[in-house]
Amino acid sequence: MDDLHAAFAHFGPLQAQHEQDWQGPFPLPPVLARFYAQVGPLGREINAKVGHAGITFPGLEVWVPPLQRLWSYQAGYRWNGVDGEPIEDWPANWLVVADLGADPFILDMDDGRVLFARHGCGSWEADTFVDDLPTLMAALAAAGTVYLQAGDDLYNDDDDGGIRAEHQEAAVQAVAQVLGDRLQAESFIETLQG
Repeated sequence: MDDLHAAFAHFGPLQAQHEQDWQGPFPLPPVLARFYAQVGPLGREINAKVGHAGITFPGLEVWVPPLQRLWSYQAGYRWNGVDGEPIEDWPANWLVVADLGADPFILDMDDGRVLFARHGCGSWEADTFVDDLPTLMAALAAAGTVYLQAGDDLYNDDDDGGIRAEHQEAAVQAVAQVLGDRLQAESFIETLQG
């Protein structure tokens, strides 16, 4: 995860975060404990009450919360954010680790896969997105780095306003380096672009 630490440093402040920052009722899964201890996506401080913002990948708008907010971030997925009642169709072995506009990236704590689901569909239908958390984070960082380096040139100036084709292609190539397969990289980017 040392490579991930260097890649994540482009996106905001990092700091080792340890299991005592975890507020959940069960032990922090080991892969998350390693990720937060070694990579530590913290982000800028919002204020003393809220804490730190976490990390958002440019061009992707995928957000990774700091560890202190990871458990409370389950509201709306694991339990109703208004009344606190459990959401019945949310499996106990799922833990949201990041999101794209409220579409969750879910760690399956039973087998380590990372799933992805769209919100607002009436029920949660999550599919395997990548094999594990380090792969997800490495692929997000690869694409995010390409988009960050594009700077003000990232988006088209036309009415579409989408990401310029050359930057999209560079992101696909960067993600293919992580995933080892161009078709999987194209699918990864296309899913994130909606």
